[in-house]
Amino acid sequence: MPRRKNAKKKTKCVDQEKLWDAARFYLKEAEKATKARAYFCALVTRGCELEALLRIFDLVETWYRKDRCRDMYALINRAFARHWIPHDALRAWKKAEKTPLKQCLHEIRETRNGVHAHLFDKTLFTRRTVTNVSFLVESMYSFLEVKNARNFMKLLLEKGEISDDEYRAWKKEQEKFVID
Repeated sequence: MPRRKNAKKKTKCVDQEKLWDAARFYLKEAEKATKARAYFCALVTRGCELEALLRIFDLVETWYRKDRCRDMYALINRAFARHWIPHDALRAWKKAEKTPLKQCLHEIRETRNGVHAHLFDKTLFTRRTVTNVSFLVESMYSFLEVKNARNFMKLLLEKGEISDDEYRAWKKEQEKFVID
């Protein structure tokens, strides 16, 4: 059925729960694909999982739909510009891995873009690559979890639900942040 000229395009409502469901689905599919040695599928789904995770932060931190990122390149850059990943986590990452996290995330994006015929590179889709990408995505979960915990504790302190001493004790415990 043809559309009328002035008909408005319906926009789908995306909420945080829907994005979490997508991330969980991608994780399960990536695990199945890895077990089946379908490394191409595993890498694509892990890349999609990473995008869903970053979109959750974009959804929470950006009020207006038109201001949200449209692609993964912009999501990765926004994550670093808005400090979604704590600085101490970035320092620990760089010390342990010798390669900046931002560069690694952009490489995941480029690998995922292998679904496009003109960007396809068969040599990228190996068990080692899947293992590395899985490690990166799981690290992003832990970094963003640290950020959420810190924001939550600051909120509790501001509301007066915890004392300044409790907050300082918790914060001191958090300074022991180490990448395993």
